[in-house]
Amino acid sequence: MKYLLMIPGPVETPDEITDVFNGQTIAHYGKEFRDLYIDTTQKLSNVLGTKGCSFLIPGSGSTALEAIGLNFCDSKRCLIINNGHFGDRIYDIASKYAASTDQITFKKGRSYDLKVIEDYLKKNQYDLLWMVHVDTSIGILNPLKEVAVLSEKYGTRVFVDAIASSAIEEIQMDNWGIDCIANASQKGFSCPAGFGLLTVGDNLVKQIKPASEIKGWCLNLGIWIEYYNKWNDWHPYPVTLPTNLVKALNKSLELIEIQGIGNRVAMYKDVSDKLIRSVRKLGLDLFVPEPNNAHGLTAVSTLGKFDASDFKEFIRDRYKIQIGGSLDKNMKSLVFRIGHMSTKQCLSRNLVSVMSALGTYMKLKNIEADTGEAISVLI
Repeated sequence: MKYLLMIPGPVETPDEITDVFNGQTIAHYGKEFRDLYIDTTQKLSNVLGTKGCSFLIPGSGSTALEAIGLNFCDSKRCLIINNGHFGDRIYDIASKYAASTDQITFKKGRSYDLKVIEDYLKKNQYDLLWMVHVDTSIGILNPLKEVAVLSEKYGTRVFVDAIASSAIEEIQMDNWGIDCIANASQKGFSCPAGFGLLTVGDNLVKQIKPASEIKGWCLNLGIWIEYYNKWNDWHPYPVTLPTNLVKALNKSLELIEIQGIGNRVAMYKDVSDKLIRSVRKLGLDLFVPEPNNAHGLTAVSTLGKFDASDFKEFIRDRYKIQIGGSLDKNMKSLVFRIGHMSTKQCLSRNLVSVMSALGTYMKLKNIEADTGEAISVLI
């Protein structure tokens, strides 16, 4: 069954990227593919605003998170900032590698309290701070730049899960003092799933330990650097890469460069603002209040007017549209999530399809809803 994917990843892939991905499979070595790989890693670093190095690691976004744990948390003192489901995940990963792991836990849906974070940094000597930029479980955008400034003040490195924010929200790694970012191919980069993407700032690249001093092999960045240095002319990576996905990612990054990252961020903000207005026309609201809402998805609060899980099934069965539910069992009936992370998801026709279905559902439930007004703001 074919569905319109309006979930926060994997996303609806734009046709020009799908065409590249569906092309003939090519060899994962040789000068031609080597050049494509190098060009793709450089484009990725440029989009994230760093002169550092990017690694295209087969797997999911969690693969990149695991690579951070393995290569940078070992024997370190870590501070995790957590206000959502994926904050729980990075805490779990860090705890398996770090010498010690402290956690500041904020209520889900509530933005960071910077004073609390500074108090922790001031009282303790942490080697690194790790945070989630956008936690898709609740649709929150966390203050990355502000946390990075605090961390630099206290000599603490900054690591970021930017899986749901890269190529959507503003990120300036070098200017903001961010040391490492984990992301993935299937969200803001509008590609199929299959890559855990890791971008490491230039200063930190120089401090990656030799391969023999890092546990593991596939995610051991020392191994990746060895291959880059020794096999650079034809195979500068240690594993077989999904070549069609490299082609697709390169195409995506090319389109982002043409659009301009500033224009792209503004586009997502505009789409988000329109969808919020549309949601409110139906008498619903955001789960996370502005300005702390993410711009690549909208977490909608039903305000108790209907069961969000029931609507999720309705729109899937009747309209063949998939949206996201809550990842928290206590909020499944209260919150649903609309993804608009790829440029294809952001098309007016796709957003209108979701909101039209929502308006129809509410009328069937005898809930007052001005569907016409809700749709008009999206056109």
